[in-house]
Amino acid sequence: MGIQSFTPSGGGGTPGFDYIASVNMTTYNRTWAQAGAAGKYVLDSYNKNSGFAYFVGSGVTTGIPLGYVADVTHAWTSINIVAPQNDYISLFKAAVKTTTVFNNALDSFASFPSTISSSGNFVLPNNALPLINVMIIGGGGGGSPHCGGGAGGGIVKLTAYQAVGTTAVTVGAANRTETTGSGGGTSYFGNVYALGGANGSTNHTTPTGNFANGGGVGLVGSVTTSAIAGGVGTTQTSSTGLGIKGSPTYNGGFGGGAMSAGFSLQHGGTGGGGAGGNGGARANASTTTANGGAGHISDFTGTNLYYGAGGRGSHHQTPASDSSQYSHGVNDGGFGQGRGGTSGGTPSPESQSGAVLVRYYIP
Repeated sequence: MGIQSFTPSGGGGTPGFDYIASVNMTTYNRTWAQAGAAGKYVLDSYNKNSGFAYFVGSGVTTGIPLGYVADVTHAWTSINIVAPQNDYISLFKAAVKTTTVFNNALDSFASFPSTISSSGNFVLPNNALPLINVMIIGGGGGGSPHCGGGAGGGIVKLTAYQAVGTTAVTVGAANRTETTGSGGGTSYFGNVYALGGANGSTNHTTPTGNFANGGGVGLVGSVTTSAIAGGVGTTQTSSTGLGIKGSPTYNGGFGGGAMSAGFSLQHGGTGGGGAGGNGGARANASTTTANGGAGHISDFTGTNLYYGAGGRGSHHQTPASDSSQYSHGVNDGGFGQGRGGTSGGTPSPESQSGAVLVRYYIP
């Protein structure tokens, strides 16, 4: 018998949900010989217990926890239920009406930014909405003597992300070694993460590794006999860190600058990739500046700042580019920026660490 032929046996129930029937769990595992068509259904425990149920069709099954509405996309001939013995389970069909998007919904609430610059936990205030905006920034890659610029960290943004009471946070570390395959650390907010930026390389090597943005190339010597490619960035996807909740967006995946064959500037490097663009290349000695890739500009904290900018490539030519240089020539306040290579033998200071920025809302 199809579900449409049933009528409520009594009053009560949830408004907007058509009551179908109930069963008694004489054992914890019951099969209910109930048939129905595709639709939105909920099975609810009278005693508010947890459990699970399966809508069984011909060659297809849909499982749902008790108390949750499921979109069952197929006809079904029975329901298998696992729940505490002696409970009563009721079946309802939902009547769903058409709605439209409520644009800028969170703008009507007071909002509070929280900057987390060291690993720990984010604790959602008890009076806050369970929806937050999050910006996750990976650590920047470092630069070293006669080195290409370190790359900026990647940036993952989550909008109206459903929060729990406490969420673990890991902040991606800064870095300053030119070793190929090293770089800035990965930042996490729960299971969602943003990769760090690659380090700049030296001695005619292309930076490698799984990093948000690729590092610049360094030259120790006077002439390159062949072109050297910059490091390659990684574009994160739903299966590599972004997840699918909170409308995730990604800023990153840019490369470090390349060095042309025949480049003859004594000791030089190209720019590291940034969260907003590729690092600058070097083609000849007249190229006195190889900027890092642009950072991603955001007013998440209330002020426009650049995040994840790449570091400049170093060179000896006057004026020398040293370790204080970022993509825009200065540290402009954001996190996750890569360091430029130094013009001499002095080790580069560390890049910038990553961070996790959270904005929560209180009615």
